[in-house]
Order: sequence, then structure tokens, then C-alpha cells
Amino acid sequence: MVRLTANARGLSTARLLPQKQQKSSLRIRSDTIEAFPRCSESNFSELRANKRFAYFDRTRYVSVLDSIHARAILFLRPRRFGKSLTLSMLEHFHGVQHRAQYGELFKVTPGQYLILKFNFAEVRRTRDLNEADQGLAKNIIGNLEEFYGDYYSYLGGSLGQMISENINQGDAIHSLRNLVGIVDHTLYEVKNRGDSKNPLANVKGIYLLADEYDSFSNEYMHPYNSKDWEGSNASSLVRDFWATVK
Repeated sequence: MVRLTANARGLSTARLLPQKQQKSSLRIRSDTIEAFPRCSESNFSELRANKRFAYFDRTRYVSVLDSIHARAILFLRPRRFGKSLTLSMLEHFHGVQHRAQYGELFKVTPGQYLILKFNFAEVRRTRDLNEADQGLAKNIIGNLEEFYGDYYSYLGGSLGQMISENINQGDAIHSLRNLVGIVDHTLYEVKNRGDSKNPLANVKGIYLLADEYDSFSNEYMHPYNSKDWEGSNASSLVRDFWATVK
């Protein structure tokens, strides 16, 4: 058995003598684990690949989340609780592009989705509320382009073609709707042909992951005067985004 000790690197392990051991559900091999990672580590694949680190296993929640028959699930937890790492875990579990890593990352058979990710903490901030929507729109479009970068070969076109035909730099919401339409049409065609060898044959649809979903709104919403925010283009874009997602 081992105990956890705080140090400059985070939490490390130290061996306990037999007379000090007590019952515990946590078992750590102190000869292979040097430390728990800092809270800033949020890439599931990199964390699992680093054998020096221990990972508090949350993979059992994949099946729990899957059993919740809801179109959207909201994680409300404090900062540094591990929300981003949990989203990364879901991405690597459900993402068809991570299929080659399944054996290394999981001990069960994952589902199959196309992963559409957003991180609203990465939106470029500005003091001018009237210009704030531009940073949000750029963030949305950038994530749509990243989606095409991951899946253009699955969707039957070149990356340049996908972006030029379906991304409207002046209309992030229209571009999002285009993306959903392309995926729906492609999956329908694959299933209609009965092409069981197609890598999309068992794909269920899009799995959307939104990290720091309220980060952008909280940057500009004033607790005592919300009129400026409510009447802004940024507020309209936020509402349109979530309305489209729903």
C-alpha cells in the first residue's frame, strides 16, 4: 500500500509499512507511479500514455452517460475538478478517428461518433461588447474547420473542398448547420447502401463536446445591468448557437 504526499510536482506516493496499512479501495503501485498529474493535464491520450502517472478512472461514467436519454448533458462542477479531462476521455472513447488506440486506452468496446469540439475559454476577448461576437464567431468556425480536418476523408471530399463549400466566414451558425447536414446526409447514404465495410457504417452521428460553455458569456454579463449584454450581437450569437445545437 502507499500513501499520497504533496510535493512540488503534485501528489506523489510513498510506501506504508504493514502495521500502518488500512482498508482502502485505492491501490497504487509505488514502484511505477511517481506522481499524480497536475490539474492542468486534460489530454486523456497523453495521460494514459505516460506510465509514470496515476489516473483516477472515470471511464465507468461513459456507460452512465450513455444510459441517460437526453439530447444534452450539463456538467456542473467546481473549477479544476477534471471536467476538461472528462470531455477528452469521452472524445477518445466515442471518436471513430481514435479507433486504433482503443486497445491502449480502454478495456471495453467503445461506441462510434464523429466528435465536434468547442472550447469557449479560447475565444479572443475584447473590451468592446459590440465586437465580442467576432471572436466567438471565429472560434466556432475554427472548430468547424478542425472537425473537417479530422473527418474529411470519411465524408468523401478533400479538406479544401469541404471548407470552401461549407464554411461561410461571415455566418458561423449557417456553417454549423451545413456541417450537421453533410454528416446526416453522408450517414444516411452509407446506411442506405448497406455498406458494412465503410468506417461510418456503425457511426451514430455527431457527439458534441462544449468545454467552458459559459466562459464567454460570463466575461461580458454584468450582474446588475444585463441590458447591454442582452441587446448585443454577441448575446444573439450565443443564443443562436445553442438553439441550433438543440
